[in-house]
Amino acid sequence: MRKVGGIIAAASKSVSYPTKKIGSISLIQRVVLTYKKAGIWPIVVITGFEEPEIKSNLARDDAIFIINKNYENPPLIDSYKIGLNYLQGKCERVLLTPVNVPMFTYQTIQKMIKTNSEIVIPSYKKKGGHPVLIDSSCISKIVSYHGEDGLRGAIRSLNAKITRIDVEDKGVIASVHNEKTLQELLIQHNNSLVQPSLTLNIRKEKVFFDSRLRLLLTLIDEYHSVNGACKRMALSLSKAWDMINELEESLGYEIVVRRQGGARGGRTQLTHKGRKFMKIYDQFYSAVKQYTWEQFQKYFQDSQLIE
Repeated sequence: MRKVGGIIAAASKSVSYPTKKIGSISLIQRVVLTYKKAGIWPIVVITGFEEPEIKSNLARDDAIFIINKNYENPPLIDSYKIGLNYLQGKCERVLLTPVNVPMFTYQTIQKMIKTNSEIVIPSYKKKGGHPVLIDSSCISKIVSYHGEDGLRGAIRSLNAKITRIDVEDKGVIASVHNEKTLQELLIQHNNSLVQPSLTLNIRKEKVFFDSRLRLLLTLIDEYHSVNGACKRMALSLSKAWDMINELEESLGYEIVVRRQGGARGGRTQLTHKGRKFMKIYDQFYSAVKQYTWEQFQKYFQDSQLIE
């Protein structure tokens, strides 16, 4: 299991504003960039009314999209449940946040992750905020909760250790409904987003493997379907097959097993070599990412040339 995954609830037609811009980027992009800087992955976005626009905003950010079909006015906890169902068994801990609270910083997330507790809630001047960090042991109980008061009620019903940590981060309580506060926090939040943007591809004459293909293959192995994987990404089915075929041609061996027909239709999954390739790539990517951060710290942040 991965250490910490993240869920962003952005489904509601009546109260969510995922594509609203604060500064030069949208709310949903701000939350994703903060998650990424804190090392959160996978990032699951629960879409709804603005699904096409959200996917367009995050087309290159390797987010996983799951639609909440009841997007007219869904309880927030319902979107969380959809994301938790997906991440169950994949992560040790999960961050939950609505898209309308976009200005918390990665330092707050890091402080939360370092806190040993089943539930961690950030607090600014004694007022609880977002994101909320939950341990995987709590997921099934939250998903099965049908009482009142949404996530708060679900958390109260748990026999779990709950820790509220004080943070000097007004962003944990800054909602899109208070635009004045968001604007006040904009410069500080933009500074907190500074990070090296790492693009790691494998190529011969041209690129045949990148982070998009990595996500595609991960989802194929989960859903046993290329079509099912594409629905979780901003990717067409024809483009997905082009990417897979080009990868296999470049490597010289089969990455996915294609099974046609049968009572339940065709199934696609990774070959043994395909899974081995993915495992080695993930190890390679993690090592390069860690080195990149170390060098970024050494050459820029330690020199105080970038705050």
